[in-house]
Amino acid sequence: MNSKTERHNQIKQIILDNKIASQDELLESLRKSGFELTQATLSRDLKEIRVGKLADPTRGNVYVLHEQLNKNNQQGNAPAIPSNSVLSVVFSYHLCIIRTFPAFASTVATFIDNSQLPGIAGTVAGDDTIMVIPREGYTQKNILKALESVIPGIEAKLD
Repeated sequence: MNSKTERHNQIKQIILDNKIASQDELLESLRKSGFELTQATLSRDLKEIRVGKLADPTRGNVYVLHEQLNKNNQQGNAPAIPSNSVLSVVFSYHLCIIRTFPAFASTVATFIDNSQLPGIAGTVAGDDTIMVIPREGYTQKNILKALESVIPGIEAKLD
């Protein structure tokens, strides 16, 4: 009935217009809009269109679009929410490991990557853990300072 592009556009619109906290809630909204799909298909769609989760004071964790984080960051109004998602920052030699609440690592990693920090080559994220890969010649202190510039209030023990 509906194409994948139409479905992706509808998912984006629902996330932009509502604070959606679960896949079940999103599935229900899609079904009300005339889209029939499985939870597995929705999970794949969320990955394809780069949807993450951020903390929300009223709903807990809510879905956000990659573009929302990128847009906020470019405007200099990066949300303070990622700092609330970070539980700890530790270093192992030259690598930085960031622990987050479950399901937050991908969103925080995207936020860090979009910030294009000079000392950070990139990130690798799991469910609740991010590995920050520094560029050559940058110290633990340099990396922590760079992270603090976009995630105020984070702290780490340096070797």
